[in-house]
Amino acid sequence: MVENGKISILQFGIMMFMFAIGSAVILIPSIIVAVAKQDAWITFVIAIGLDFGIVTFWTALAKRFPNETIIQYSERILGKWFGKMIGLIYISYFLYLSALVLRNLGDFISTSLLVQTPQQFVHIIFMIPIMYGAYLGLEVIGRASEILLPWVVLFFLVMTILLLKDIDFSKLLPILPNGIQMPIKGLYPLIGFPKCEMILFLMLTPFVKQPGKIKKYFLLFFIGSAVFAALLVLVSITVLGVDLTERSTFSVFDLAKEIKVGSFFNRVEVLVGGIWIITIFVKLCLCFYAANLATAYVFNLKSYRITILPYGLIVIALSTIVFHNPAEAFWFITGAYPLYAMFHGFFIPGVLLVVAKIRKLKIKPKEVA
Repeated sequence: MVENGKISILQFGIMMFMFAIGSAVILIPSIIVAVAKQDAWITFVIAIGLDFGIVTFWTALAKRFPNETIIQYSERILGKWFGKMIGLIYISYFLYLSALVLRNLGDFISTSLLVQTPQQFVHIIFMIPIMYGAYLGLEVIGRASEILLPWVVLFFLVMTILLLKDIDFSKLLPILPNGIQMPIKGLYPLIGFPKCEMILFLMLTPFVKQPGKIKKYFLLFFIGSAVFAALLVLVSITVLGVDLTERSTFSVFDLAKEIKVGSFFNRVEVLVGGIWIITIFVKLCLCFYAANLATAYVFNLKSYRITILPYGLIVIALSTIVFHNPAEAFWFITGAYPLYAMFHGFFIPGVLLVVAKIRKLKIKPKEVA
């Protein structure tokens, strides 16, 4: 077997939560507020209902082939050659997603933290632990996510509490001045980033110890990430206001700049940057790991570790050309990217599920204690 590691159902859920809030936690507020304005928080409420449908759809496919990744049962459903084509499509998607996430990190560090450090240097330095994490395998990534999650949640709770004195709920008014269509429009970038990206977890379902509980934990942590993001958007709007949140590239980072307790506790935005880097680490590690794992299954390699070094170099190079600046990234995320992500997250799994039902393909699960 290409990957012999196993993760608990809790680790699966935690990794999904960390993945969902990864780069989205600091970028999503400005993106959604730019579309839905002060009603951006309503977009996330609507999205929670959408999450039920997405999880039901994906788990229906995973339950039919509980011991296989989406790469493996693509060949089972569509045949060897069409299945290989699907595998190649997902390899390119996971590599491209890795490059996008790395570029998001590079833009943040080079514009907000280390402004005189060359961005390429940041990419190289950060990819080294990512490659090492992928080399160590899924179990290590799962344990690391389990250890890091409490710190992420704790700090954001503390940040919210310290900002309570600055919250002004009047900035949420008027509610729905243009009707429900604006919050609904806000769903478009959200579906692509990060919801459709979660298709990556169909690469991990065979390695979960309790496959029968996947849907429950998938749904729980998927909705949990949506609620977490909704709270961040709500706090951003009520503290910074719609105009400043919309114009800020990294609104949560700017939000942390507002924290001042007396004259001795301020400038905590660097800590926010550190917490965000933690979530980015988990997301990028999973994207990069999935690309290598998918390659091993498509080309029948004995180990997924063979491609780690060349893929690492490809991701570093690709990250420098995916877009030219944060403004172009914003245009891409709100324009073409959701369609690109939906092709991988909805269209391909939809075809696989329909064909599997027509051909009545299904295998029995092997429960692992």
